Amino acid sequence: MSLRNTLRKAAGLLVELPPEIQAAEPATRSSSSDKLWDELEAEAGKTPPQPGGTKTVEQIVRDADGPNLDQIQVNPARLPAGNLDFQAIYQSASLPAAPFSAEQVVELMAELPAELPLETKRQTLKVSINAMGKAIGATPESIVADASRKLAALAAYTDHLTSLTAEYATAAEQKIAQLQAQIEATRAELAAAREKQARETAACAAESDRLDDVLEFFSLDVAPSKYAVPEIVSAGSKP
Repeated sequence: MSLRNTLRKAAGLLVELPPEIQAAEPATRSSSSDKLWDELEAEAGKTPPQPGGTKTVEQIVRDADGPNLDQIQVNPARLPAGNLDFQAIYQSASLPAAPFSAEQVVELMAELPAELPLETKRQTLKVSINAMGKAIGATPESIVADASRKLAALAAYTDHLTSLTAEYATAAEQKIAQLQAQIEATRAELAAAREKQARETAACAAESDRLDDVLEFFSLDVAPSKYAVPEIVSAGSKP
């Protein structure tokens, strides 16, 4: 699936927006990451999803501060040369900063035990994000907006690459055609040079024979003259 198609699909995804989950603060909490996830999982398990509205990803982005998905473009002048840099792409598209980025959520998702059911993972992350939201202002909506805008920036970047490559391909094809024409012309010149060599070498050989006849006319009919009479060797003589 192309990035544009992925973006179109993502824009239509429905996101449930329940009221904020008020998580009870446990009496004691370990600094261990495993312990933290155990506590968050327990809190998520005893806090059933509450009724709330739904919005598409596109609607969430439209309601959030910043550009809509169809307004996101990369600025070629701000794109760095060299290795691919995702953050530089997002900066070139002037995406707003998020209190808690989509990449940080990816890291949290990676820390969840793989055997957890999907719904438990979702509720666990919602509890965690709700807790962080009070401190840094992160919400599911801000995270969804950040992820979808970055997806739109990547799609815009690949569109830019496609356009650049198409321009280069057109110029390259023209150059290849010119080079092929030059190659054919050079081959024709080489064939003509070889034909001229053969033709004029034969003419020079014929002319040299005519001139040699003049020399033969004035020379004695002895070797190396072509008119020299071959010597007859007797049967008893040594060569």
